[in-house]
Amino acid sequence: MKHNECANFLSLDCEKGMCALDKTMVPLDGEGCEACPRFKEGFLCSNCKHFSDADKYGIGTCHGFEKENWTYALNGSFCCEHYEKR
Repeated sequence: MKHNECANFLSLDCEKGMCALDKTMVPLDGEGCEACPRFKEGFLCSNCKHFSDADKYGIGTCHGFEKENWTYALNGSFCCEHYEKR
């Protein structure tokens, strides 16, 4: 698990984000990207029951809408009207 998979992660750019709990910068990859003990599962497509068939790059299929489409596993889905936790 990584910081960017946590519900408390705020994305800032393509390299880093911020922990909403303690307001510290955290990298997306490399040293320091591991989740802390306060990790709370975030609202990501990979955590939705409508997401399936992810490939090695994390690209899968969303079955939650009338028309199926591809999506990234780490796509933030906190405002998706069809998100249902697995």
